[in-house]
Formats: sequence, C-alpha cells, structure tokens
Amino acid sequence: MFLFAAAYAAEPPTATLAGPPASTADEARVTGLKVSLAPGVGLSASPETAVDGLGLGLFSMSPSFRGLDAELAVSWVEGPMTGVQTAVGLTVAHDVDGMQASSGLAWARGDVTLAQLSAGASIAEGNVRGLQASSGLSVAGGTVTGLQTAPLVVADGVDGVQAGVLSIADHVRGAQFGVVNVGGDVNGLQLGVVNVARTSKVSIAPLNFVGDGLHRVDVWASESAVGSIAAKFGSRNVYTLLGAGLVNPNQPWWTFGGGFGVHFPTGPVWLEVDDSVWSLAAGNVLVPGFHNKLRAQVGVDLVKGHLAPFAGVSINTWYGLGKVAPRAVGGLPEWADTTRRVVAWPGVHAGVSF
Repeated sequence: MFLFAAAYAAEPPTATLAGPPASTADEARVTGLKVSLAPGVGLSASPETAVDGLGLGLFSMSPSFRGLDAELAVSWVEGPMTGVQTAVGLTVAHDVDGMQASSGLAWARGDVTLAQLSAGASIAEGNVRGLQASSGLSVAGGTVTGLQTAPLVVADGVDGVQAGVLSIADHVRGAQFGVVNVGGDVNGLQLGVVNVARTSKVSIAPLNFVGDGLHRVDVWASESAVGSIAAKFGSRNVYTLLGAGLVNPNQPWWTFGGGFGVHFPTGPVWLEVDDSVWSLAAGNVLVPGFHNKLRAQVGVDLVKGHLAPFAGVSINTWYGLGKVAPRAVGGLPEWADTTRRVVAWPGVHAGVSF
C-alpha cells in the first residue's frame, strides 16, 4: 500500500506543464497597426500577422483584417476582411464585410456584403449583398442581391437590378437594364435594345428573343392599309411589332413601322392592345409626317401558336407637314385642324396570326 502511494505521488501533475496558453501565441500575431512596404518589410509587416485596426503602405499581406487597410499598390488578405480595404492596384480578400475598392481589380474569393467598387474590374466568386460596380467589368459567381452595374455585368443570379451595356445572368428576379440583356429565367423585367431569355414575363426592346414568348406573323387589312404584314415577337405578355403594308392599289403609298403591345391570353382566346408608329412613302420618297395607331383586338387560337383569326378597332392620328393622309377606305368620320396637319379617325381591322 505504501509503495503504491509513493509511486502515485511521483507522477508529475499535468497542470504544471511549462509553456504559455495557445491563446497567448495567437494574440501575438495580431497588431493594431501594420505599415508594410512589402510582405515582411516594415512595421508588423509579416504576412502571418493579422490586423485589428489600421494598415498602411505599399504592398501588404495579412491572414485576416478588421479595420481600414489603405495600400498604394496591393492589399492582400487571405481570410475575411471586415471594414474598408483599398488599393490603387489590387485588393484581394476572401469574404468581405464592408467595402472593397480598387483602381484596378477588386477581387473577393468569397461573399461580399455591402460594396465592391473598382475602376477596372470587380469580381466576387460568391454572393453579393449590396452594391457591385465597376467602370469595366462586374462579375458575381453567386447571386447579387442589390445592384450590379458596369459596362459588362455577369452574375449567376440577380435578385435586384443588373444594369450595363451587356447584362448577363442565368436567373433574374428583378430587372435587367442594358443595350443587350441576356437572361436565363427572368422573373421580372428586361428593358433594352436586344433582349434574350429562356423564359421571361416582361421583355421590352425593339428586338426580343424569348424561348417561351410570342413568335408570330400577323397578316391583316384595315381602313389605313389594304394589306399589312408584321412580325410579332417578345415575352409571353409583352411584344414588339415590326411590319409594312400597302395603303391602296390605286395609290403609290406604302407604309412601314412598328411599336409595342401587351398580350393577355385566357385559354384559346386572347386580347391584345398595342401602339405603333407608321411612316408613309411613295417609292423611296418619305412623306413628312407619321401615323400613330392605337389598337385593341381579340383573337382565337384555332391551332395554338399556328393559326389564330383576330379582329379589332383602332384610334388613328396623322401628324404631318402637308395635307396628305392617305387611307385605304375613304368617307370615314374624322377630326382635323384647319391645316389638316393633324387628322384623327376611328378604324377597324381583321386578319390572321400564324
């Protein structure tokens, strides 16, 4: 019994092991001020030293940063950046909670919360919640919740607004604004000169190419032109109309124009309202004026997407510098000013949509 007790007492207690706690070693790698000419050159300039405060210099590298980092050339943070990170050349961090800005490239290898700005390119490999803007290129590998803008903007998804000369996103819940908008599934608005989408509720542009939208050719006769033909294309509910027509076989006039409309289907029956502007010409000589036509029409899809007769009424107004207001049918009631430079009349039309 005595030998067992002596042997037990000889064992050193674990609580007396030498060496500082692990937290002390970790705290030694955090500084409130880092001045770095290059990684490892300067005050607390080691790439292994994190910052909780202020960073200044030329080229700085840190494992994490919380506060303000302002570098002349490069600010490189391997881990999270909380606060403001700026550099003339390049800013790099993983997740950014605050603002990341650069005159060259701002690059987040994770998510951005608040703002990412650059004169050259702003790139986030993850999601962006807030603002991503650039004078050149803005790219988000995830979803942008907020505003993404640049001449060229690319995102996996947009839950907000995407605005650029060329805007590209796989799915949009909100709006795309640009000269050219390319979207996968657009649950919102596309507004531009050319819109391309796999599916879209509202796409407004002179040229709309939507996979599940309207793709039709209409042929009709009206009081304004004995025969007209137009391409009608767009989203399921908003379309562009581009067409031409012959006013009257006994006159030299022909007409061409286009406009926008809305399409409301209810089973095989649909209602459309559109407004279009038409020019008149005799050969290649244009008449100095234009014809505005506001139409409402009802159609029935006898063969869905392939054959639909329609008929409707219209309000017509001619604005011109002369007294020309050619029409296919004469004797209609009309209103005109004393110079006949403004002439208005009611109209009817009927045709077939293919």
